[in-house]
Amino acid sequence: MKNLPTVAKVLITLAVVLFSAEALLRSIEGSLSGNISHVIEIPELSERFDQSDEPGLLVLGNSLTNNGIDATLLKSGLEAQGLAYPTVEKMVPDATTIWSWSCILRNRIYDLKNKPNTVFIGFAWNQLADQSRLLPTQLGGFFCSYSDLMHFTEQTEMGSAEIGEFLTASTFRLFTHREAFRNKMLGILIPHYMSATQEINRRMRNAGNSAGDPDLTYRELSQVIEKMESYNKHVVLMAMPVRDNTYELDPELINLVKSEGVTLLDYRSPVFITDNLFLDEMHLNENGSALLTQQLVVDFAKVRSTLPQ
Repeated sequence: MKNLPTVAKVLITLAVVLFSAEALLRSIEGSLSGNISHVIEIPELSERFDQSDEPGLLVLGNSLTNNGIDATLLKSGLEAQGLAYPTVEKMVPDATTIWSWSCILRNRIYDLKNKPNTVFIGFAWNQLADQSRLLPTQLGGFFCSYSDLMHFTEQTEMGSAEIGEFLTASTFRLFTHREAFRNKMLGILIPHYMSATQEINRRMRNAGNSAGDPDLTYRELSQVIEKMESYNKHVVLMAMPVRDNTYELDPELINLVKSEGVTLLDYRSPVFITDNLFLDEMHLNENGSALLTQQLVVDFAKVRSTLPQ
């Protein structure tokens, strides 16, 4: 070490610091935010399906589905209907769309010996479309493998910057969590930073959703459905309710549902979900979640008998 050039010593020191920081971060990342805790529990949740002798149910989605469906009530409600499932789990990381959900299925579900018998996918707006937001850092850091990158480049357009971002996030947790660190620091330094940022994000999301996409496609969703069917498993789509910035179901999505023969449960505007059952413009509160879950139990009990066994 003494005989090494100064530059080499600096590089070695930086490498040691970097890998030490990586190791420390990986050990505590679940405490960075509630959403990250949802992400890192996905491997454990997937293993629970294999630990049971019988397949269960998987509820897949984002915060709309997390707030909208109560897994405990769903399980007990189905048992009361004579439909007992030993395992009912939710994988519902925030700000995810079909790109994240398909990665979760490819990397955590398809290879399981005991796959979930049914996968519920909750969505709103264009979240099932190929044109939904593709976030390279989120995908590379949390949900996808290196091999998924080839799949993405075949299915959608990714520039060199996005590919580099995906690969860097796949390798370094420090890069993946850079926004979480930034938000924590600015939240400490700037009063009302988090509430202001959330409002800006809400307006940007609403503007994007209101703009409309005349040429939506659903190749990724179609592949998910066909892959699940190849295992004799089923996909049930759930159009989730929102209070503001309501949405229509895309005709192309309806056509896909009909051609693939999958179930679509339309919960966009149920009469029992009123404005006072929302925490904000789109997330249900506990009472709203209970009512929607009860309706899901009733609806799924009706369609369950029509699904191939």
